[in-house]
Amino acid sequence: MTLDFSKVEDGPTSEVSAAPSAVVLEKGEITPSKHPGRRSPYVRVFCGVILALAVLALSLGLGLGLGLKHNPQSTVTTNSSFLLDPSFEVTSTPTTRYYEWVVGEATGSPDGYKRTMLVVNNQFPGPLIEVNSGDELIVNVFNHLPNGTTIHWHGQFQNGTNFMDGTNGITQCTIPPGSNFTYRFTINANQYGTYWWHAHASTQYTDGIYGPFIIHSPNEPIYGTYDREVVIMLSDWYHQMSSGLLAQYLSSTGIDGSNIGGENSGAEPPPGSGLINGKSTGSVLDLDPNLRYRIRLINAGTLTEFVFSVDSHPLSVVEADGTNLEPVAVHRVPIHIAQRYSVILETNQTAGSYNVRAEMQTVCYKLSNPALDNMVLATLTYGAVPTTPNTQDWSDAYPQDCVDLNSTMLVPAITMDPPNSTQSVLVSVSFQQTVESGGTKTLAYLNNTSWQADYANPTLFQFYQMGEQTRFDSAQLVVLNEDIAVIDVVVNNYDDSSHPFHLHGHVFWILGEGDGSYQPGISALSFINPPRRDTLTIPGFGWVAFRFVADNPGLWAFHCHIGWHMAAGLLMQFASLPSKVQEFTVPSYAWQQCTMQNGNPIVS
Repeated sequence: MTLDFSKVEDGPTSEVSAAPSAVVLEKGEITPSKHPGRRSPYVRVFCGVILALAVLALSLGLGLGLGLKHNPQSTVTTNSSFLLDPSFEVTSTPTTRYYEWVVGEATGSPDGYKRTMLVVNNQFPGPLIEVNSGDELIVNVFNHLPNGTTIHWHGQFQNGTNFMDGTNGITQCTIPPGSNFTYRFTINANQYGTYWWHAHASTQYTDGIYGPFIIHSPNEPIYGTYDREVVIMLSDWYHQMSSGLLAQYLSSTGIDGSNIGGENSGAEPPPGSGLINGKSTGSVLDLDPNLRYRIRLINAGTLTEFVFSVDSHPLSVVEADGTNLEPVAVHRVPIHIAQRYSVILETNQTAGSYNVRAEMQTVCYKLSNPALDNMVLATLTYGAVPTTPNTQDWSDAYPQDCVDLNSTMLVPAITMDPPNSTQSVLVSVSFQQTVESGGTKTLAYLNNTSWQADYANPTLFQFYQMGEQTRFDSAQLVVLNEDIAVIDVVVNNYDDSSHPFHLHGHVFWILGEGDGSYQPGISALSFINPPRRDTLTIPGFGWVAFRFVADNPGLWAFHCHIGWHMAAGLLMQFASLPSKVQEFTVPSYAWQQCTMQNGNPIVS
């Protein structure tokens, strides 16, 4: 087969200090607290708005993360061991879970280098959210930053609550400084697995605003096949605020001046280190012997793909992005940005301490950092007092090709063939240099569009008001469907780098991938229980084809999760079911906060 191309109540607005953990409340008793490679030098005509705004924002001190002041008094608490509480009740009876968060600046040194960070409740990584399928989740977010922010709930379907997706410029305006936003939505009753949350305004999550989001269910196929659970968050880390790096990245000279002449156009800033649960060294997992542990892996990085392994311990991959898999034994797991895997590890070797390894795939970088140690280590111990391990890495090397596990290994445990498609969309990925910058400034494009957020008028709000008659501006690439559709998306990557792309609000089937461009009738596709997930990797100078059912009303972002690339414009949207969108009950405080943007785009 070939692909044919012929009602929610308002939240409070006062400030409070945050409660550190969730409160479980009975239904009907909710009262929100009133406390508070090389890229080809294509040349396109494009106005130099981003750079001008970036310079203006920097000069005014409005850049995300730069702030109006840089003297945070608080110190970050590191969540270096996310051992899940085995007493958490996994049940099919839903409840309501309420959190209060304060987003602010604090001083931390995850890798020994002290710097200003952006954090939630002074924690890094941020607070764990742990729920059951069907639970109602309420998170009251108080913004103590000097700039706007939003929180996105990565992988959540948000069916009927698209306005709670937390995507700046698409589903909401940023939460203004000194204000709060109450996120309130119900976890899909059929959704379970490993997820995460993070800031979705410019590159803010790069500076520390992220954390794990775990959904339990007694109906999950692998539930009951393991004894304990632990979360491991992997991330790269920078020694400078991301806002300053972004302004430099988007400038005509680029990060290292190599934009000039197109020698290495669009080269991203390389990180200073890598982290395992918020530390470059010293994270310890103190486990019990002779048990089966479900390790929930999350890549919360900005640029880096990791390859994860534990010395002397084979891993059984059983979940990818919330989809349970037929178990497959591996020594190493490649995990790109925003992806999640669950692996089963058995503590059945000799008692002692073992190296946990997260190897940064620096071969994917365009610029090198000679000071970077690409092998990030933590310690896993059982049956003994933790010591510095002297264990050896697996002898079989993993190819450094910056792509996912082979799709033949990702066989969903619940068989589900995709329905027949009704529509096809062809997308191209490219990085192009603009004429107006003298041929030196590089922006990212999907087809002919380099995305820019509409900070004071999100596309969802436009869609809500105008429905199918909405006319989005030229910086928005939007595919609109008035009715439910089954969409095939083919992405051809004309860039030499791989790109991890995430689709909000949906799970898709991966039909195929390969080198070069997709060739109808020639490129191999699979329609028999293909892999299902919400984040995939498009290989450098390659293609990928996926299919999804557009039955979720709203505006849904599809974007590269390399933070620098999304900020440079690598984002498009799917607009579904306008008549249903116009039935939404969008909270009045969401509209009000858009009037508080003062016409100033929140950019770095």
